[in-house]
Amino acid sequence: MKRRKIVFIASNMLLLFSLSLFNSNNTILELGLAQNFENSYHHNLIGSQGAWAITNGTKDITVAVIDSGIDFFHSELQNVAWINENEISNNSIDDDGNGYVDDIRGWDFVNDDNNPGPETGDLINRHGTFITGLIAAPLNGKGPVGIAQNVSIMDVRVLSSDNYLGVSYLGFGDAIRYAVDNGADVLSISIHNMSPDDIYHDDILYAVENNVVVVAITGNTDDGGLEFRTYPGGYDEVIAVGASTANNLKASYSNYGLPWTEIVAPVGNRLDSTTLDNTYGWGWGTSYACPQVAAVVALMKSLNNSLSVSEIRNILRKSATDIGDPGKDIYFGYGLLNATKAVMAVLDPSVLEVETDKTNTSFIYYTTAVIILAGFVVIRKKRKKTKM
Repeated sequence: MKRRKIVFIASNMLLLFSLSLFNSNNTILELGLAQNFENSYHHNLIGSQGAWAITNGTKDITVAVIDSGIDFFHSELQNVAWINENEISNNSIDDDGNGYVDDIRGWDFVNDDNNPGPETGDLINRHGTFITGLIAAPLNGKGPVGIAQNVSIMDVRVLSSDNYLGVSYLGFGDAIRYAVDNGADVLSISIHNMSPDDIYHDDILYAVENNVVVVAITGNTDDGGLEFRTYPGGYDEVIAVGASTANNLKASYSNYGLPWTEIVAPVGNRLDSTTLDNTYGWGWGTSYACPQVAAVVALMKSLNNSLSVSEIRNILRKSATDIGDPGKDIYFGYGLLNATKAVMAVLDPSVLEVETDKTNTSFIYYTTAVIILAGFVVIRKKRKKTKM
């Protein structure tokens, strides 16, 4: 196996991880939240509950979190990890011939080893664990709940406290190909650079050509969102996700623009999720809008993994709740993520004929039970390729 040389390219990647920690024992008292985190505002706004009436996902569907590593020792995340069943742990042999030795739960492209878990210390190292909770934390009454609780999460580490302002884009490309070749169905990429880079555009194309959905961010700006195209979200093949607020406004930090902004998801000034050392925390930024869309895509693929990338994108666009100017607009793209309608449309495309805007977001819940009775499930096993 020949890996590409790692080259560091300066970037302006603003993750805006404004973090506050709290533990599971005093969560309810400190935050004043209801114990059923499934009713938190972002779940209500995107209609997670309606989607859950149909599916919570399946382990056959894998979301690759290409980020700073994941703390799978967290009590909420111990059962969500993707496992490479073709590799034998700790025998120092590349059993599956994919070019990576003992890659049981993913790969660390920062240190080039089989331990992709996060380092301790800087806030950047909590980023991937936070994102994973938003995707797949279980509905167990203990803490924040993910949107696709039953899917598998592949840990692909590309960020650290040393490189997050100068990401190794060649290593990033290898990370994308690793995820694709090892069976990922969706890539969640909460990273952005202010200019395109053809080095990894080919890797994005490789993912899409293999029917892997790539979800990324529009990006953040400290002093207010800018009309500025960032990458990889700015590539035509990528679903670029911006952030909205609890009041269906554009989040102040969220970058925007046409034609690349495709959809938004609610983050506002606070979302709660998992962090390191079995704790919880809150954060804000487009980084936490992206995994919401990736999770809904995973739910859709849990029902029918034969859907093409273009079919997935078409459903997301047509199912989105129009919260800005009519039609696709500069701030919200096609609108607010609508999990209920997107998942229902996999089973019955006719639901897309009913327009959804900010005046009638609740209509979709009443027809969910009917769709379940007529439902079908198509699971197609993903390819696994040998890395040369």
